[in-house]
Amino acid sequence: MSIRRDLPRRLAGFTMIELLVAMVIVGILASLAAPSFKDMMLDQRIKSASFDIIAALTLARSEAIKQNGNVTLTPASGSGEWAGGWTVTGPDAAVIGAQGTYASITITGPASIVYNRTGRSTSATIVTLQVATSVPSSTVSPRCLSVGVTGQPKSVKGNC
Repeated sequence: MSIRRDLPRRLAGFTMIELLVAMVIVGILASLAAPSFKDMMLDQRIKSASFDIIAALTLARSEAIKQNGNVTLTPASGSGEWAGGWTVTGPDAAVIGAQGTYASITITGPASIVYNRTGRSTSATIVTLQVATSVPSSTVSPRCLSVGVTGQPKSVKGNC
């Protein structure tokens, strides 16, 4: 004799309680990940800006050699604040390249960087630019860009 049980067939899917528990867990994990994601984005902005400056410095150096004259890299604001963008101008004052503004970062450095016809910096000392975040509660490390007398730009993590 076989005993047959007629149990009601259970529908496939989630119950409301299971769905709410899953949403609470996802919410908790997202709130823990948000601050580190913000710092990661700021770190990427700093890296991107420092790479853009190095590209502009390399362009200025190669154009100084190519055009056999002084090429100048200056901030768009005219002061030592580079986060507002910069321009690369040739010996004939023609604009060779330009860069727009950056959000959430500060870039401080000299009033200008000049390369002579040999591709060397006209400054007698090492020129430094510091790229940092302007967000006060951030723990992201700044980057220090330096241009030696030979004109080669270099980027290292940390303060100048």
